[in-house]
Amino acid sequence: MRLLNTLICLCLFLIVIQSIDTSYSLSQEQIKEEYWMGIYSGDKRVGYSFNSVSKKNNYTYVKELTNLKINLLGKDNDVYTEGTYELEGYKILSFEYEMKSDTINLKAWGKREENNLKITMETVSGKTERTLSLEQELILPSLISKLLVENKLNTGDKFDILLFEPLSILMGMNEPLSTHIIGEREEVDIPFGKFSTYKVESNFMGSLTTSWIKNNGEVIKQEFPPDLVAIRESKKNILSKKNSSFDITNKTSIPANIKIKDPGNVKYLKIKLEGIDPTDGFDIEDGYRQTLDGQFVEIKPQDIDSYKSSYNLPYNFPDYYELTQADFLIQSDDKDIVAITQKVIDGETDPTKAADKINTWIYKNLKKSATVSLPNAKDVLKTKVGDCNEHAALYSAMARAAGIPTKTVLGTMYYDGSFYYHAWNEVYIGQWVAIDSTYGQFPADATHIKLIEGNLAKSGEILKVVGKLNIEIIDASQN
Repeated sequence: MRLLNTLICLCLFLIVIQSIDTSYSLSQEQIKEEYWMGIYSGDKRVGYSFNSVSKKNNYTYVKELTNLKINLLGKDNDVYTEGTYELEGYKILSFEYEMKSDTINLKAWGKREENNLKITMETVSGKTERTLSLEQELILPSLISKLLVENKLNTGDKFDILLFEPLSILMGMNEPLSTHIIGEREEVDIPFGKFSTYKVESNFMGSLTTSWIKNNGEVIKQEFPPDLVAIRESKKNILSKKNSSFDITNKTSIPANIKIKDPGNVKYLKIKLEGIDPTDGFDIEDGYRQTLDGQFVEIKPQDIDSYKSSYNLPYNFPDYYELTQADFLIQSDDKDIVAITQKVIDGETDPTKAADKINTWIYKNLKKSATVSLPNAKDVLKTKVGDCNEHAALYSAMARAAGIPTKTVLGTMYYDGSFYYHAWNEVYIGQWVAIDSTYGQFPADATHIKLIEGNLAKSGEILKVVGKLNIEIIDASQN
């Protein structure tokens, strides 16, 4: 299965962050302005975004929504998000957020208490809470253009801005950083009109987005991955058209130069990575499964058939103890997750055997289905449906509940002539071993190319490679 959830969520995030127009003054009273932008893939409109801003009694109120039609393995899904925010100046006081599709109905809300934001997320499995410490103010993406205008747009200037955006916050990111560089002035000619703008290059977690902004902060056009363009349009024009679907899987796949027969049995893979710097913030060289030599990567899964684990469950040593703990979306301390884990491992204290039992149970009991969701282990246990994100989230939670240090891994995997973005896990059983519960593999085959490791909070870093990465297969051996 493919890393669809993360790509869709981040695609929606880029739409929100770049599509918002804020050509208004925070000092004005009783102002309400509305802006609409169409989102295109080639010549097909695949979605739209809307933003309104008003101010009353020194408080600013912002409403944002996006609508995007995504094709998931042949089935169209309308993905809808809506957020409303109350601010004092740039300070976020409260928010409400909702994300809907055929496979998710997520609600979240938060209220400020001094320098903390108390956040509650409600999904099919119930409510989950977290507290976000606001040691530095996080800026609503809707106000980025306003900040740039206040600081004056001068070619060459650079601005670093910490963002508040619900999807990234709910994924576990605490201080999402964006960088904005002001470029040269350019004329932009779109059906809505012809405009004199500044070209602004923005970087969010390694993903580059280009915006064209007027002197008053109004965004006219944006280009962002994967090959999407948003342009200003009238409300009438937006609402008079139906969206076409956007096949994000094919758009982000990486064609292979060699067709691999029976990839699940590949024991050795040598590839050349092109389009990215493999040493620039990636986790490619790990010292046990993957080795990096310049642009070349060799992958050799460990042989665990005769491996004897070096500890008994639960793991209770300092080195990887943090990776046995629960977090916001990996609720390994949830009573239902603990209960099913204990039932599955059935008293097993050998981490290798326990890891294998959990892997087999998830592989057999989760229905393989492409979904649009924010991976949440409690939700997955309740619905027992999902793609690689859901499998990896539940596996992390159950393995940690068993006392096994567990990481989430993001990268690519070979399937039917191409590499697709994918998520799986690694477990520490005395050595780190890749395990893929989507395919029931332990260890995972050598076509799993790890790029990023850690927790779900790091999912956004996959943006660094989308649309840039090429993979040349040098050798794929089943011996």
